[in-house]
Amino acid sequence: MKILGIGGMLGHDSNAALIIDNKIVFAAQEERYTRVKHDHVFPHRAISDCLQAGAINAEDIDIVVLSEKPFQVYLNNYLDRASSRLFRGLGNTKAAVKLTRSFFEKEIARQFPKAGIRYAWHHYSHAISTYYSSGFTEAAFLCIDGKGEFANASIGYIDRDNAVISHELSYANGLGMLYTLITHFLGFPSYGSEYKVMGLAPYGRPRYVARIRQLFREDEYGAIRLLKKSGFHPDSLNKLLPWVSKVMGIDSRKPGDALTGVHTDIAASLQFIFEEFILKIASFVKSNFNTDNLLFCGGCAQNCVAAGKLRDRKIFEKVYNSPVGGDMASGLGAALAYLHQSKALRDEKPDFKGYYLGGGPGKVSFPEASGHILPVAKQDLPAFMAGQLAEGKIIGWVQGGMELGARALGARSILASPLVPDIQSDMNLKIKFRESFRPFAPAILSEDVSDWFDIDQPSDYMQYTAFLKKELRYTNTEDHHSFRERLNFPRCKIPSVVHVDYSARLQTVTGTEHPEFHRLLTEFKKIAGVPVLINTSFNVNGQPIVRTADEAWECFINTDIDLLVTGDVVYQNPFHKTRDQKLQWLKQFENYSR
Repeated sequence: MKILGIGGMLGHDSNAALIIDNKIVFAAQEERYTRVKHDHVFPHRAISDCLQAGAINAEDIDIVVLSEKPFQVYLNNYLDRASSRLFRGLGNTKAAVKLTRSFFEKEIARQFPKAGIRYAWHHYSHAISTYYSSGFTEAAFLCIDGKGEFANASIGYIDRDNAVISHELSYANGLGMLYTLITHFLGFPSYGSEYKVMGLAPYGRPRYVARIRQLFREDEYGAIRLLKKSGFHPDSLNKLLPWVSKVMGIDSRKPGDALTGVHTDIAASLQFIFEEFILKIASFVKSNFNTDNLLFCGGCAQNCVAAGKLRDRKIFEKVYNSPVGGDMASGLGAALAYLHQSKALRDEKPDFKGYYLGGGPGKVSFPEASGHILPVAKQDLPAFMAGQLAEGKIIGWVQGGMELGARALGARSILASPLVPDIQSDMNLKIKFRESFRPFAPAILSEDVSDWFDIDQPSDYMQYTAFLKKELRYTNTEDHHSFRERLNFPRCKIPSVVHVDYSARLQTVTGTEHPEFHRLLTEFKKIAGVPVLINTSFNVNGQPIVRTADEAWECFINTDIDLLVTGDVVYQNPFHKTRDQKLQWLKQFENYSR
């Protein structure tokens, strides 16, 4: 059985995944090929690589599964009505399917003439892919995002036989919409900037909670509803900014304006409210299902700070946050949802391969690159690169199949030592070309994580934040009042990967899931004495993460990265580009700046 899952075409982050005989073969986002952030075009290129990885042709595909029910989406957008049994039933009729195909699925029918076409409810796509990667045999789930079909949030239960949605919040103006609206109010206009606000929040104080509460109504179970409706398009969000400004008593921030303490306080207030309602809803989920396990999924589950709080609160004994919380894995989720419904995976769970589900990088093809290769033997590579990192060098690290999702996990990463003074601002400004306040994630050897952070469970996919142990902290940053003071104060031995509140978004690195990366960290620990490296995605502001060795080379020579490793080949940066040339190269991504 050859199943192709496709997702993201009705909104953002189109993607494709291939499963053959219950084994995950390949999965990737189309943005990695088109080089357009969050691209929602039909994923021709991702599909092509799926077929190539599976050594099959389009005619061999048995089933194509979409990660949303398009008829319900169009019906909801047209009627602006809440979900109902009638609407759900209409979407399953042959007439609805035929109507949908007439203007949505011509391309699928043309490419895959022998395949049957199926649909998965969007929130099922999130929940079921999370379930199969969790290791749980049964669990309740909490799925929150912008909107899938009629709903912005769903709760339910899943085991090896069934998946049931018991409650849902209709329309798009829920918790995800609130976060996006305030993100826009704070001057981060592009889709996907919510994580910037999450990163900004620890610099502030939650002084605007009461004012933000005036933007929505709530119920006793944690559900919220904005008092004015909005869509996610910037034009729709812009129409609500005067209302938000009036309620907040503050003008909205224009893109490019300086960030002030007011802005950090609004971010802190928004994050406070977000966490509060996530915990409230989770308590409601617990009251409905007799299980110790919770799956936290959907786009809002990418808020790893809230995921960490949810895990620490112990409302559920075990909480598993989706490794790819947003729509970038929706095609994979749709394919898995079909297999779950057909009971094909009843007695087995697929291997996610550490979420390294994309293609390899190939080799650098630019002729000039060969003149900058350093002679390093393959067996000496981990120790050599660890030594370079310990000396303060910044490294582009490209190894094996690329990661699925927005987080670099050591396959398409930029790495640096967290011990280098001012490395956070230097990397943000000179390499990533982004705001200096943005924190970096620590990659840490899983066997050493409990010596550094207050966590005793894995965070292999950067799903959770944890706090630096108190004995490793230098001082309490409460003594520093301004945004700039809190940003610049050295909080600990590794301040570049520890936020101002001593939190860190961890990637715990195991020898099983990440063997090459684990060897590098082990060698770095021998030399530098710490089992931690800065790990950030191999891209610049506005650019999708690099896919190929050639894309890595272009990013490498247009930034201040010192060394590039692709496979077992090491390149030294010629540093022949001027600052103006680098900025000119960067302009191609400015329309998609995040």
